[in-house]
Amino acid sequence: MAFDIKKIMNAATTGEAKAIEKDFAEIRLDYEKIIVTKHNKYSMDEIEELAAGIEMAGGLHEPLILGRINGEYWLASGHRRRAAIEMLVQGGAENFRVVNCRYKDMTETEFRLHVLIGNAFNRHYTDYDKMIEAEEWKNALKQAQREKLLILEHGERVRDYVARIMGTSAAVIGDYNRINKNAVPEVKEQFEKGEMGVTAAAAASQLPENEQKEIAGRVAAGEDIKAQEIREMVDAKKGEEKEKRSITEQKTDQMSDTDTNEDEKENTRRLHALKMLEKYYIYMSDEEVGILERMLEDCKRRKREYGLDDVGSTV
Repeated sequence: MAFDIKKIMNAATTGEAKAIEKDFAEIRLDYEKIIVTKHNKYSMDEIEELAAGIEMAGGLHEPLILGRINGEYWLASGHRRRAAIEMLVQGGAENFRVVNCRYKDMTETEFRLHVLIGNAFNRHYTDYDKMIEAEEWKNALKQAQREKLLILEHGERVRDYVARIMGTSAAVIGDYNRINKNAVPEVKEQFEKGEMGVTAAAAASQLPENEQKEIAGRVAAGEDIKAQEIREMVDAKKGEEKEKRSITEQKTDQMSDTDTNEDEKENTRRLHALKMLEKYYIYMSDEEVGILERMLEDCKRRKREYGLDDVGSTV
């Protein structure tokens, strides 16, 4: 059965997100039996404040959402709440150890998608988190494609679906991809801290590594570098590279002309002579035809001796 991607894309509210979970079963588990997987890569902040709120409320109001994979319970949604419960129990509040959960049997790919769904509806993202989420959606949807859980509509790309799910444009998803793939760690660090915006970080990622590090250093030192300034640096760099390529191509063309000019002239002269024979052969004598035939046989002999390929026809 194909994964219902439209259901995810249309789930724009928390209420609709809960509708996705309506076929989950209820269970109470010791929080230590709930496995936190590598698939959650988002920032975990304000856990102490959340723990205090849970303690005052007497427990979790919303159950943790789990996927049961090969008999194990993997945490799909509620990572911050589980971390808060762990903090309370380690602080001596054993009465919070067992928590309400909802679970469903699923494959690992379906689990990855549910992790993304849960985070999308229940978190306030930083731009850095959104970059990570975009990469996770891309990888998860491509895996879903391979497993036939997802069938893309004709002419659409995975990037388009990621943009629709995240409520942004394909261009912004492209910026996230450029930062993730091309930015040096120093630029990513400033981006994660919120010192560089998406546009500035994406522009910086197009520069050579040493220039990226220089920009990141200036930002870390407190300098307010605008995205427009970085784009101008990128444009200038592209202009320099274009000019270098043009000069290199001109030099290459000049060298090629010098090396091949004489050979090309000689070959042109030979081809011209043969074409003229095609035009005037009716005026040739039998003796001249015989000479040409002997010349042709001699050429064939040389070809056999030298092991050369045919160079073509004059016709």
